[in-house]
Amino acid sequence: MKTTSCYFALLLIAVASNHARADVFRLADGGEVVGQLVERGSAGEYLVKTNLGASVTLAKEQVTEHVRQSEHQPEYDARSRALPDTVAAHQAMADWCKQQQLSEQATHHLERILQLDPDDEPARTSLGYQRHQGKWLTRDEIMAERGMRFYDGTYRTAQDIALRERNKANENAEIEWLRQLKLWRGWLDSRRIDRADEAQVEINRIKDPRAASSLVKMLDGERDEDLRLMWMSVLPQVRHPATMRKLIQLSIDEPLHDTRMQCIEYLLSMDEQIDIEPYVKALKSKDNLTVNIAAEALGAIGNPEAISPLIEALVTRHRVPIAASTGNMSASFSPDGTGGGGLSAGNKPQFVIEPMENPIVRQALVKLSGDQDHGFNQTAWRRWFVNQQIQHDFVDPRRDQ
Repeated sequence: MKTTSCYFALLLIAVASNHARADVFRLADGGEVVGQLVERGSAGEYLVKTNLGASVTLAKEQVTEHVRQSEHQPEYDARSRALPDTVAAHQAMADWCKQQQLSEQATHHLERILQLDPDDEPARTSLGYQRHQGKWLTRDEIMAERGMRFYDGTYRTAQDIALRERNKANENAEIEWLRQLKLWRGWLDSRRIDRADEAQVEINRIKDPRAASSLVKMLDGERDEDLRLMWMSVLPQVRHPATMRKLIQLSIDEPLHDTRMQCIEYLLSMDEQIDIEPYVKALKSKDNLTVNIAAEALGAIGNPEAISPLIEALVTRHRVPIAASTGNMSASFSPDGTGGGGLSAGNKPQFVIEPMENPIVRQALVKLSGDQDHGFNQTAWRRWFVNQQIQHDFVDPRRDQ
């Protein structure tokens, strides 16, 4: 292995001779070796031969960059040494470099032209300058005067760049949060009690909004019921639309009544405006149980904007088994819709669409209306509601809470 001082000596020798194509090997210590790559060794080392025939071996970690030079580089070196320092000579050299696809060298000569003649139009144009308000400016400079900067493939305003950088930072934070949550989740199953306790403490103190999507992912992927409840309990600590949307979904879809109502309590504890649209949509469900689940939630949330859709859901129509028995047909029907198999002709059950009064909807209406009660009479409820709208004296039952 040659020493660094030896490399510099070889560099000077290689530069002095331009009779062969040479590559540049940039070194970690800031130096360069110029020569031809003979081969790569088994350990990734570079076997280099200079133009004078000297050989050198460069370890992989010594080389920061291997620049493959053009086959026209030797000729360029010879031409450039004899080049007069005039505008015409540099322009001719730049044109030759472009033909040989030596773009960096062409730029060098064009920039030298501007040093000799700052108003040379062909050089300015070749380098991307434009006349703007009497000055030669690059496109970057023109856009900068307009308050824009080239970023992520196009020109953008400072505000747009700041937003994109903030979004990227948030995305990176979300990735890190998911990694951390998975680590703590693993600790919860650890035989080391101290690790499990530490994980529980760390999870319980999460409040960073950037953890929201990761918390939802952990909840969605959890199979342990006790830990599902734990993840749910953390959601309201993180004030973020993603955690609110998840709690709303759970307050409709969870099978257990207590869990659904706990999700409502979590939503109310966040002290944010709760989107009632998912509940209004659930009031139109074909499943009568879902209708009443949504109504109970709306009653607990207490938003008077739910009154009109609740009136429409007082009586809903649903597919139910036919309660009858004729000939060889049999029928059985359970009032809660869970115990009957319906009328069957052979093995095929028969159903009918029937109106169903919804007592939970009625309870929610009574609560939101300030103890008004028109039973299941939708016409009476609508008349009352219209009168309240006309009089503009509707009292929000949540006002005193």
